[in-house]
Amino acid sequence: MKVWKRSMASALAICFMAVLILAGCSGKNNNEPAASSSAASPSAPSSPAESASESPSATPEEAPVELTYYYIVFNMPTDQQAVEDAVNEYIKPKINATIKLKPIIESGYKDKINTMLAANEAFDLLWTSNWGGGDYDNKVVKGALLPLDDLLAASPNLQSAIPQVAWDDTKVDGKIYAVPNMQIAAKAEGFAIQKRFVDKYAIDLDGIKTQADIEPVLKVIKDNEPDIIPIAKTAHMFDFGRQYGYAPQGYKLGDPEYKIIDTLDKPEYRTFLDMMRKWYKAGYIYKDAATIKDDQLNSLLSSGKVAMEWNTTMKPGGEVDDQKRFGNNEIVYKRISEPEFTGVRPTMTSISKTSKNPDRALRFLELTATDPTLFNLLAFGIEGKHYTKVGDNTVKINQDGGYKEDLGWVFGNVLIGYLKEGQAPDTWEVTKALNKNAKLPEVHGFNFNNEPYKTEGANVFAVGEQYGKALQSGAVDPEKVFPKYYDAVQKAGVAKQTEEMQKQLDEWLTANGKK
Repeated sequence: MKVWKRSMASALAICFMAVLILAGCSGKNNNEPAASSSAASPSAPSSPAESASESPSATPEEAPVELTYYYIVFNMPTDQQAVEDAVNEYIKPKINATIKLKPIIESGYKDKINTMLAANEAFDLLWTSNWGGGDYDNKVVKGALLPLDDLLAASPNLQSAIPQVAWDDTKVDGKIYAVPNMQIAAKAEGFAIQKRFVDKYAIDLDGIKTQADIEPVLKVIKDNEPDIIPIAKTAHMFDFGRQYGYAPQGYKLGDPEYKIIDTLDKPEYRTFLDMMRKWYKAGYIYKDAATIKDDQLNSLLSSGKVAMEWNTTMKPGGEVDDQKRFGNNEIVYKRISEPEFTGVRPTMTSISKTSKNPDRALRFLELTATDPTLFNLLAFGIEGKHYTKVGDNTVKINQDGGYKEDLGWVFGNVLIGYLKEGQAPDTWEVTKALNKNAKLPEVHGFNFNNEPYKTEGANVFAVGEQYGKALQSGAVDPEKVFPKYYDAVQKAGVAKQTEEMQKQLDEWLTANGKK
């Protein structure tokens, strides 16, 4: 235990620093960003026709251009070309542009985009985020993204469609480098559970108030359902942080000094790792949780053989999306935390510094955020082929239509789009209210700049990949592995990283009258 306690000092980087600095580790499954607080929430136009009439139109003197748009998917749509053709037919009269839609499977997105950027290849639009391949902050630091402030000055419709609190969240050193893809931004934590097991075993959801409270449920499923995996997730199965009283930036919630502390030195973290290890050894956690990728996890969930997963969104109507992910098995949510504004960075769209037509690219983004017809084309495809309307604003996805991938979260503004069959008619209004009323984080608007410690940050992240995933998923014994983890983190330069992070946070707190 002495080795353990001593070694825990300075390991904050593993769970917080590495995640925050190098784009995080929360997969798409829990990524639903964007929104408002005191600013007014964006409202959908009364009809697509109304929106279309207000959309920008091409001027006679504009030359036609072709834009290129790269974005993330988890399953490649087979009828992509038909959707692209329909999109181009719609946008050509409006902005005198066509667009090449270039979806990339998530596991290869980061490498593909980085290769293009390294080659200085000309293209226009790219999906960015604070997780996975989106790599927003690093792309800004490398000068790969175009600052949008001047362009936005000529786009008042786009500016007003997105609340100021969301624009502020995109800023790096005071500049905007991305357009938020508007959807849920008030996230809560909890479990998404197959309803058939809740009913079969009379699970008392009201009695589940913490992560640890789910253990008896996992045991019941393990003991009685030999073909079912009780819980599955990617490596960082649970977020160690707010559940245990710590902010993502690494300080203790409520601390007036906002001191970034070595969180892993706290006994709560030892309890957390011990719990993960216990669950893994008992067979509750998917055996390959330390190495599984997001697209592989989605394939596993779609088999219907996973009883539940940890969910960090809990969005209104999300049970319908998760039902599809869980092999069309009905899902219930058990929330164990209150909603909090978590920002828009999990899904945004940026303009490449190599774009030859950035003004036209931004006008396309304005349409995705304000024009329901275009948004619904991108998100759902072609009516009668890829989906059927089953209500005024509700659609049923054609599972054999070739465009069943749930893409709404990637583009524009879901709040102006269709609802999916099973979602309540007031889903978007409830979402807007949650976004507007969610509690803002204590340091809302602050983001670390990793340039001063980018080498140390990269080294710390690599250590986390080597040791942290296995520890966080319970795959290894923390008593044996954590000392190695600690030594590697020290050699990686975590002390310099911690010092610089505290310096940046203190400067921001002083500038904003919080310290």
